[in-house]
Amino acid sequence: MKRSTVLVILFLVQSLTAQDWQQVNGKVFLDANGNNSMDAREKGIRDVWVSNGDTFVQTDKNGSYTILVKPGQILFPILPSKYHYTDTDKWWHSFFEETDTSGKFNFGLVEQQTKKRFKVLAVGDIQVGDTTEMLQAGNSVLRELVNRKDYDMSIYLGDLVNDVPTLFQPLKTMMNGNQIPMWTVYGNHDRDFSVAPQKQPNAYNRHFGPDTYAFFKNEVLFIVLNSIYPEGKFGYNGIYDEQQLNFLRNILAEIEHDRPIVIAQHIPLVGMENKNDVVQLLDPFKKVLFLSGHTHTVFRNYITTPSGNTIHELTAGAVSGHWWTGQRSWEGVPLALMHCGTPKGYFEVEFNEGDYVVNYKGVGLPKTKQMSVWLGDYNDAPTSFLSKDDNIYINVYVGSDSTAIDLDINGLPVVKVEKVNELDPFVAYIKRMQKEGGTPDNLSKKSPYLRKKSNHLWKAQLPFGLKRGIHKLRIKVKDHKVRPFTEDVWFWKK
Repeated sequence: MKRSTVLVILFLVQSLTAQDWQQVNGKVFLDANGNNSMDAREKGIRDVWVSNGDTFVQTDKNGSYTILVKPGQILFPILPSKYHYTDTDKWWHSFFEETDTSGKFNFGLVEQQTKKRFKVLAVGDIQVGDTTEMLQAGNSVLRELVNRKDYDMSIYLGDLVNDVPTLFQPLKTMMNGNQIPMWTVYGNHDRDFSVAPQKQPNAYNRHFGPDTYAFFKNEVLFIVLNSIYPEGKFGYNGIYDEQQLNFLRNILAEIEHDRPIVIAQHIPLVGMENKNDVVQLLDPFKKVLFLSGHTHTVFRNYITTPSGNTIHELTAGAVSGHWWTGQRSWEGVPLALMHCGTPKGYFEVEFNEGDYVVNYKGVGLPKTKQMSVWLGDYNDAPTSFLSKDDNIYINVYVGSDSTAIDLDINGLPVVKVEKVNELDPFVAYIKRMQKEGGTPDNLSKKSPYLRKKSNHLWKAQLPFGLKRGIHKLRIKVKDHKVRPFTEDVWFWKK
């Protein structure tokens, strides 16, 4: 991090009355006893950025800061790498509902150990709309996460609820269940439609904090942006407003170009109307990863900036899968296979000295489950018996244009393997079975909208002259952002 003795705060005071702004001050301090109150012997922490979600200032040698805020803004410190908040439940102060007008706000931090290697879980769209879906989340992904101890933090990538803000608190209780640091993103279904559009984020803010913020974790800069721009009472567009761009511009101005940066938002970067504004700001930076949700599909892509640097975008899918629909399991949890044929799940991002690899984790599935293999055709049930067209479909959940797949059968290579843009055959099968009334049962919901093609699907054909009988298909997957993996599949040639 660059150190600045003076940071200039640019405010358009000409267009605002004096009552629009409030000068506040306080200290960021080392909370030695963890009581979230600055005691006499506790010292301030210097060079910590404090922000109102637009601009920021830096604490002096005593940990003191002074900043201007206006109604609707939220005040928070930007965590340095070796610190965390004392109060993880509320580490911010909002200026749209609190009655505290003292103008003095202290923030307690505690020290934490830094690591060269650490693991982040990128969790898309829980999107619970009622208590039934909340319990389905609790009995699937949130049960899995509360029992995991092998990660360092999680980021929930928006659409925590499905237009029901009253579910925020019980959901947050489950999300915080194992006390591992947890961060959230604001999504289009996290809005409160009972208030004016500009106040729609307030219910989310009360429970989860600012919708635009940043923090450092083990020398990686994490930036969270609000990608939802309201249109009318219920509509929205994917637009960065000027405050978002100011915040990003101001913080990037203080960052070295080779520092790893992770930007988390709900709508994928490729879906933002003014994405070029952000691409331009990120142009000099060499290590940028975008994390997003929203689409209920998994995809990875690369965006080249004008200077030739590359932004890697990972859209993490949804732990609600296909909106908690499909045949329920014996535990009452819907199958909810996503549009792209990916099972409901999330991503693990493992950092190591600034670089990282990604791994998909299906909810309730082993970590080795990284692909689906179809050895049938569109007109037959999924089976390990090859049909007359001899097509093999391989859906690699982490797959992208940079993924290479090698196949061999009984040790002999399959020459032609091509990436295709088609409907996943398992999704096509579910669609056909729903139409014919074969699934789901009366206690389950049908999966709608099963028409999107998968962009991580590969197709191959059996070699000519393969003899009738049992054979072993070996699939090898390589990608520079994924640990190589191999899977063997048995099939019967008719």
